[in-house]
Amino acid sequence: MQRPSERDDTAVSHPILHHYPESPYAEKIRTLLGYKDLAWHSVIVPRIAPKPDLVALTGGYRKVPVLQLGADLYCDTRLIAQEIERLAPAPAATTVSPGWNDVVEHWVDVNLFGQAVAYTLGAIVDHLDDAFLADRAALRGAPLDRAALKASVPLAAQNLAAQIAWIERGLAGGPGFVNGVRPGSGDFTLYSTLWFARNGRFDFSPFPATQAWMERMRAFGHGQRGDMSADEAITLAQQAKPAALPPPTSDTPDPSGLVLGRTVSVRPELLGHGTTVTGILAHLNTQRVTLALDTDRAGRVHVHFPRLGYRLQQA
Repeated sequence: MQRPSERDDTAVSHPILHHYPESPYAEKIRTLLGYKDLAWHSVIVPRIAPKPDLVALTGGYRKVPVLQLGADLYCDTRLIAQEIERLAPAPAATTVSPGWNDVVEHWVDVNLFGQAVAYTLGAIVDHLDDAFLADRAALRGAPLDRAALKASVPLAAQNLAAQIAWIERGLAGGPGFVNGVRPGSGDFTLYSTLWFARNGRFDFSPFPATQAWMERMRAFGHGQRGDMSADEAITLAQQAKPAALPPPTSDTPDPSGLVLGRTVSVRPELLGHGTTVTGILAHLNTQRVTLALDTDRAGRVHVHFPRLGYRLQQA
């Protein structure tokens, strides 16, 4: 394998996705990579902690997926999708205006996904071991009870059916996608959520337009995937350099009061227990935050987070 020393090497420009097969968040990005028909490297991460190879790169962030480009690590699917769009702007996956793409994406993230999780976990809980439930309880900061998960299934199924009916009406006779004539971020976010519900054997038969749309999304595949070991990915990061960061976009002080060069911590606001990353604040604007870390195994890396949904504070 070619070992990169510069940002534009082929091995760096091919995304590396740290993920595991059952993750609905990862399915969103895998399907987006398929839509873009991108070549990418797959690094499989354990479903539960410990995840020593992943946190060796991220400085503590253990959720998936994480997108790696050389010595740059991108966390959260919204930010990952933006980076993929930058790498491969055609075919576009941006909003067709006017439309409901952004509204659908936000609604799925804050509402529908929780219903899909409640339904699917309750439906498959007998096939989940205690270690998995303990791991997810640790992320939540609250226990997960098998009986309670099972009891939540009927209401979750009812709520899913009621809300998927909205999608059904929108898709029936429409241009083909939530975003219009081509898929957008709302399509990929919605698809991964319904993909997860389908894995819990949710009955989609009353929703033929939604089923047809899911098949259109599934047909994009997962792009040109090649497997890579975690050690190879860490070596690539160690031999690469983080990309140059853009200059500040405003002279106005950030509302947080934080300034570049300070030691800060970042963690998700939801399911963020045990995922805090501490490093030097290298870039900050209204959309994203970047920390510079000097790691034991990967050397100097930049770890990028979206601003929305993440808590930034001085360490």
